[in-house]
Amino acid sequence: MAREEAVPGDVRMTPWLDQYKAFKERYPDALLLFRMGDFYELFFDDARVAASVLDIALTARDSEKKIPMAGVPHHALSLYLGRLIKAGYRAAICEQVGAVPSKGVVERRVVRVVTPGTYVPEEGTEAGHLAALLPLRNGRAALALLAVETGSLEAGTLPEEEAAALLSAFAPGEVLFPSNLEGALPDFLEGRPLRPAAPEAFKTANAARRLSSALGGSRLASFGVEEEDPCVGPAWAVLDYLSATQFSAVRHVLRVTPLFVKGRMVIDEAAQRNLELIPETAAGGASLFSCLDRCRTPMGRRTLRGWLLRPLMDVAAIERRQACIGLIADDAPASSRLQDLLAGMRDVERALSRLALGEGTPRDLAAVRDTLRLLPDLLAVEFPEPLAGLFRSFPDASALRQYLEEALEDDLPRALGQGPVIRSSFSPELASWRDAAGKGEAWLEDYLERERAACATPRLKVGYNRAFGYYLEVGRTGLTTVPPHFERRQTLVNAERFVTAELREFQDRMLRSEGEIARVEGELYRQVTECVVQAGADLQVTGRLLGVLDCLASEAVVARERNFVRPTVNESAEFSVRGGRHPVLEAAMADAAFVPNDVTLGKDDARVVILTGPNMAGKSTWLRMTALLSIMAQAGLWLPAESAVIGLVDRVFTRIGARDDLVRGSSTFMVEMLETANILNNVTDRSLVILDEVGRGTATWDGMSIAWAVLEHLQAETRARVLFATHYHELTHLEDRLPGVKNLSMAVAEGKTGILFLHQVTPGPADRSYGIEVARLAGLPPSVLRRAFELLELFEREGFERADVPPPLPQKALRRQLLLFSPETDAVVEELAELDVTDLTPDQALEALRRLKEKSVRALSHA
Repeated sequence: MAREEAVPGDVRMTPWLDQYKAFKERYPDALLLFRMGDFYELFFDDARVAASVLDIALTARDSEKKIPMAGVPHHALSLYLGRLIKAGYRAAICEQVGAVPSKGVVERRVVRVVTPGTYVPEEGTEAGHLAALLPLRNGRAALALLAVETGSLEAGTLPEEEAAALLSAFAPGEVLFPSNLEGALPDFLEGRPLRPAAPEAFKTANAARRLSSALGGSRLASFGVEEEDPCVGPAWAVLDYLSATQFSAVRHVLRVTPLFVKGRMVIDEAAQRNLELIPETAAGGASLFSCLDRCRTPMGRRTLRGWLLRPLMDVAAIERRQACIGLIADDAPASSRLQDLLAGMRDVERALSRLALGEGTPRDLAAVRDTLRLLPDLLAVEFPEPLAGLFRSFPDASALRQYLEEALEDDLPRALGQGPVIRSSFSPELASWRDAAGKGEAWLEDYLERERAACATPRLKVGYNRAFGYYLEVGRTGLTTVPPHFERRQTLVNAERFVTAELREFQDRMLRSEGEIARVEGELYRQVTECVVQAGADLQVTGRLLGVLDCLASEAVVARERNFVRPTVNESAEFSVRGGRHPVLEAAMADAAFVPNDVTLGKDDARVVILTGPNMAGKSTWLRMTALLSIMAQAGLWLPAESAVIGLVDRVFTRIGARDDLVRGSSTFMVEMLETANILNNVTDRSLVILDEVGRGTATWDGMSIAWAVLEHLQAETRARVLFATHYHELTHLEDRLPGVKNLSMAVAEGKTGILFLHQVTPGPADRSYGIEVARLAGLPPSVLRRAFELLELFEREGFERADVPPPLPQKALRRQLLLFSPETDAVVEELAELDVTDLTPDQALEALRRLKEKSVRALSHA
């Protein structure tokens, strides 16, 4: 946002404008929401931005329209704030903190700064995610990840490529880095929402002491993090930034968890995008997450997302998840009961976060109470081990549940002061003041009847306005009987208004009651909130366990309804799937049958599979299916297959599709080569590598040479499991030269009317790519197709000599294209029909006859 001077010099200054200017100078990079009565107002450039982003009216504060202004109602702040944050802006919330004085300006103070990394709304899927990164030497980085909505803080020191994968999966709203390193950051941070922070925050020695203090004085080693680890700096940096923006201590972050990658499968950014694991990477299409999500709670959806992006490498832990899914799937009545109860659960982790940060509302207290209210019924649902052990892990929340039941009204308002929050029975003092206020209406009715009798005016009315409080109104016809104790206050056209000493006394009692009710209820509300925050550790455990239980129940429903099976996951190199189905496409093809396929990979004769066949035949589907099944299996989920045995995969690499990255100055082919280089430099013997059309972004011989060399390297230098799809049919001869290389192809049925894609993977190589036939199906003009066949025939006849390519690479670079129709014959007929024999000279007629004969011979030779 371009910064304009907060207050132009020609604008006449006023006290509130002086105040606004002072705050704006203090927070120049944030939109200042300045509380004025019932509205939050924005001025000058901030007003123009807000009007554009929020689609609200841009007005002016002054008659000369030199002070642009836009505002939003105070009660709708969360709605508009969410839009600003989603658009990438920061917002400083400036509140009125004092009473409105009779003279001068009301006291105001910025109470919090809301940013894309710290925003935690009451509802919705958006949530604050903060990251901090400190680049180190030797290609390593110290990284910290803070999920503000749950209080989960993770930190570790790891290779840059693993840090990049974790950042991509975490999707932070802001990434902090030392400001003195600006301009010297790793390439993988380009395009991310970076925010410079004070370098001192990243210094390990100071950070260790401060982080330990913030976590209750515990030694960091008790959490598994050494004080000398460079990751301590980023961990403190995110905590310090959150505290600074919220103007309070961060009380719901109770521990720091080591960020170990060794116990998790690594899925780098390219693989997350190519495999469309989550909605953010699905580019508008269905993601793996969306097709598996039958969760009933936000905690469950967070859990499922984490399982898919960071699958396990622990066979025992994987088998426990699988077993729990099976137990729930096998007991349909208990499963239904479980999901019904989960549907009533609220996001206790988010509610706790908001309450701890001082942003909570009565609705957040209700979220905790309503969840704990349902918890006994949930835990009463019986399942065998190991699922029963999960139920036993829930902390005892009975005392907190009873306390909240006693303290809170059944229906709570959105904000304190908009309705009763604390039960009268919870506090004798509150009950007394409410009783006094409740009796006021009855007293007022009785008083009105007495005054009507005293002045013999049955039409005497009582009313209230903000100017002078309660009053008695007498019509013109009754003014002659007004008693002496009536004090005139206002004259209207047809009536006059009066007050009395007794009415003033009543008003004082009522105002005092209202003030005391607000005071006592506010104190009790803060007391109840503090009680919930103090129980934060147990509530976080409860929230996480509910998320796990919800995720397991969700996947049990999916497994039962879609006929998934429990795979065998072990530490071998085997990858064997019988009747595998693509989970996302199968879900999308509800009205059509999905053709299942087998996958046999990792054995000595099939460590590297070369897949050939035409486009549209299902190559990419099979490749992606294999990768998705490996991820699902190690996430502990069941699979869409008849059976599956999957040896642990430590990393999934993919090179699929064509895209450029013009922002970083990379062409489509450069992006392809960068992704391929990343794979070759980081692949291990346990990796699963998916490569689709490597080398197609450059000249034929260059591309084929690169593809050949990549295959040789993967076969010779690693024992990784590799699927390699290509249109370079010459590469299929590597099966005879390199052990462990096997050819597969996509089956195609050929007929007189064209080709039929069977979407079936079969042994052996394809002998052609059907490229021109696919072009015909796509609707290319007949003239272009005829010319393509002419050129193909020329290339096949002439060949391309490449002496430097080792045998048995064929001397012809392009193999024969199967002719499913004959454009040569059509061309002869069309040319003959177009000849005007009356205008031909004898020589022209002979030349035309010779040309037509040559074309006829070629057509007959192809027939």
